[in-house]
Amino acid sequence: MATIAVLLFPGSNCELEALRSCKRVGMNTKLVRWNDTEVDLSSFDGFILPGGFSYEDRGRSGIIASKDPIFKKILAEADKGKALIGICNGAQMLVELGIIPGVTTQKLDMALAWNERIRDEKILGTGFYNDWINIKNSVTPGRCAFNNFSNNLVLRIPVAHGEGRYTTQIPGLLNEMIAQERTVFRYCDDSGNFTEGFPTNPNNAIYNLAGICNSDGNIMALMPHPERTPIGDPIFTSMREYIEQKKYTKIEAKKATTVWREKSISHYETTSDYQFRIKLIITDNEERTMEQAFRRIGFEDLRLMKQVWVDVTLSEKPQTPEAEKTLLEAIVRSNVMMNPNKETVKITARDGRKFTYDTAKGIVADSTEEEIHTQGGIVVIDPDNYSGKGMAESLRKRYPQSNIKNIVKGTLWSIAGSKPLSEIIDTHLLHNPHSTEIYSL
Repeated sequence: MATIAVLLFPGSNCELEALRSCKRVGMNTKLVRWNDTEVDLSSFDGFILPGGFSYEDRGRSGIIASKDPIFKKILAEADKGKALIGICNGAQMLVELGIIPGVTTQKLDMALAWNERIRDEKILGTGFYNDWINIKNSVTPGRCAFNNFSNNLVLRIPVAHGEGRYTTQIPGLLNEMIAQERTVFRYCDDSGNFTEGFPTNPNNAIYNLAGICNSDGNIMALMPHPERTPIGDPIFTSMREYIEQKKYTKIEAKKATTVWREKSISHYETTSDYQFRIKLIITDNEERTMEQAFRRIGFEDLRLMKQVWVDVTLSEKPQTPEAEKTLLEAIVRSNVMMNPNKETVKITARDGRKFTYDTAKGIVADSTEEEIHTQGGIVVIDPDNYSGKGMAESLRKRYPQSNIKNIVKGTLWSIAGSKPLSEIIDTHLLHNPHSTEIYSL
């Protein structure tokens, strides 16, 4: 009988469902913790990376877990042809590892970006979404370890994620994936049609992509949750049959013909009227977790400081110092951009004047120095900027007189350490080039 290891990371929460799904289709299972250095992974026939919020999704979903040392052992076993499936958060780990889709020689071919709920070119919402959706096998049955069943079978299973939108900046990559039959599962309607738009496509993934396999077909990243319902059992039955029948055959897949290189980092240029830098008053656990992740991969003395970076552009500037003070206080106290009870803010006007917010005095001049001296700083921005657009819309509704024209929101990472900034950026811990833009300061 096949024996499956269900890998447990800090923040995983779907491990029990994964265990039950394997047992339902006749496979033995065992929970294996991410920090179990004694476990012999060679004794397992397959592996499941379950869903959840590993490391609280700090940085971005799946990125910190993907740097854990246990993956060297997992991928060594998968390289033997053993079945490996990442579900939801597990799928995010596989994409951040560069294992999925693994079409080109680049470190990363794709990203799982923030969800976009779009219908008829209108944005209905972004971010976390959970519901029951439909997926269907869209390639030859048996192409991978997890799809050995009819193309006519529609699986109605749950989806629950915030970053599940498959996207890529590589021209021609999707066509290569389609030609190589890696686009295994796609979102469809109740009748099995691959119709575009929400709610059929719950996150605006390209080509309605829900599940992607590697070239050899033994590894798959799947965003929906087949383990949460017996309706998803055909996927696990296929996994069991693959293991029992030893179907593994190495495939020499063609590399993508399109040459793509990650865009080099450029200096951040802005014509905004005010820049807001927002920092938690208490310890920022994301800073500490990201530092630990860097240190695990050799950046022993690296230090990070994280701030929310917000650029505000006005259609008309305040005409007096009093009007400026009123505007900036209204923005801070609105709680749209920040919570002044939990966060501090430094504001820089276009002419270089600096302000901060005092709970008793309101907006006041600021002459304090940076908290740490850094070797560099980078700003990471979502190119779609939906969060910034949402801020602007909310503030315009509350304060029509504010003259807010545009807001751009990002994350500012101030970095200190002995390693070159280029090496730090090249780890992709702070950004994924297929879903974010990165700039130096």
